[in-house]
Amino acid sequence: MKISNKNKYTQLLVYLIVLFFFLPISEYSPLINFIFPLSFFFTIISAINTLNFSKKIITVFYLIAGLSCLTDLMNMYFQSYLDELLAMITTVFDCIFLIFSIITISQKINVETTVNNDVIRGGICIYLMLGILWFLFYKVIYFFDVNAFHFPEWKSPQVNINLFYFSFVTLTTVGYGDITPINNYAMILSNLEALCGQLFPAIFIGILVSLYKK
Repeated sequence: MKISNKNKYTQLLVYLIVLFFFLPISEYSPLINFIFPLSFFFTIISAINTLNFSKKIITVFYLIAGLSCLTDLMNMYFQSYLDELLAMITTVFDCIFLIFSIITISQKINVETTVNNDVIRGGICIYLMLGILWFLFYKVIYFFDVNAFHFPEWKSPQVNINLFYFSFVTLTTVGYGDITPINNYAMILSNLEALCGQLFPAIFIGILVSLYKK
């Protein structure tokens, strides 16, 4: 049975919100720490479901997303360089899935003729996925340069939590300054994320106003 765009956006939005709840408490609970990669996997699957590709391509995307989840789980118990490298490769594919999903939802919003729940849900999903996308970018940079970011000593020792937090602080242009990029690529990416964090809400609100006037 074909899933409507409405259900796709709702499902994706739910998983995105769940992801926010699981990540901060994963540091304190081994069970949640195990569940977090699974919740991220379902988030990526929901993002893939928004894409307009053939069933064969979608199936391949599912397999790659499954491999990504498997490598994340393996990294919880094995810390070899090969495992980390494989995890980074699958992280790059996760980035590609999110980029495709952001573009697809944006295109669907642009062809809407009225303001409706689909448009609003889609816009929220895009904004949250932008933060997650940059979080993955930062993970890739950190893999190649562990000194790419300066973390205060009192911060959580879990890099994922710190980079996730830094991504959304940058996206929302809050800029607390507790975590700072040192690597040149990290600095440029954080600037680009801040620009997206300012431009996307302005553009999206402009689209809503224009649709409302129609």
